[in-house]
Amino acid sequence: MLQRDVGRRDRSRPVPTTQMSKTTECPLCGSTLRDNKRVKSVLFPGKPDSLMEINGCPYCYPANSDIKRICPVCKKEVPVDGHVIARVFIKPNKKHIHVLGCTGCYKRKTP
Repeated sequence: MLQRDVGRRDRSRPVPTTQMSKTTECPLCGSTLRDNKRVKSVLFPGKPDSLMEINGCPYCYPANSDIKRICPVCKKEVPVDGHVIARVFIKPNKKHIHVLGCTGCYKRKTP
């Protein structure tokens, strides 16, 4: 059975570990995201790479006092109205995201 067919299978039977859906973690709060949970982000296309603003997952965005959003670069708390900036490299069959910093620690170079 292919990975994409996992969602269509009978949910009453247990899923073998080799067929479990891929889990990811939120880059800001570290919460495990399963099934249809996704990180809220905005992609600004460009060549050869793109920029992305990452706001957080459903657990940490919008910002709340229960879960802190931590910048992976400076290790400080991301401001309530802030986000993380990342560079996105898209190749055939592969996507790579490199986090540059949060709105507090990363300053874009202006031309």
